Amino acid sequence: MMAVFTIDVENLEGVRHSVNRMLQSLEHLRTVDLGHELSQWQVQDVGRSKPFTMKYRRAGRAQTVFRPHSWKQVRKSSAYQRRGGSLLSRALGRRTRKGYLRAMARYHAFQPLTSTLPILREELIEQLGTRLVEMAKEQLKW
Repeated sequence: MMAVFTIDVENLEGVRHSVNRMLQSLEHLRTVDLGHELSQWQVQDVGRSKPFTMKYRRAGRAQTVFRPHSWKQVRKSSAYQRRGGSLLSRALGRRTRKGYLRAMARYHAFQPLTSTLPILREELIEQLGTRLVEMAKEQLKW
């Protein structure tokens, strides 16, 4: 049995219009809705008052950055780490024995700050996944 296709010019215009509408909704999802949903997730689920979401609209990407603590604490911590790294060079540069011993004592007292805890819990990552799927279902109705 042979398949017969009838092509109607009026239907082609309607098909082209609906395909263009689908492409526009995909583009809007990629450029606008993704970054907005990441920001809403940080505010509502994670509890951040000021979400840090970078949106690259032309590339169709969004990126969110999590700092482990407040920005002030992060700066203080990095300054402490830098000072600790320079303690050994200071100790080796001392000319007197007493200055060397003091600097070496400071070097050995230095404790690098490291944490083994993850910044995000697994539940939060799963919530983000479900939120993104629900957002895509809402936005992409054809």
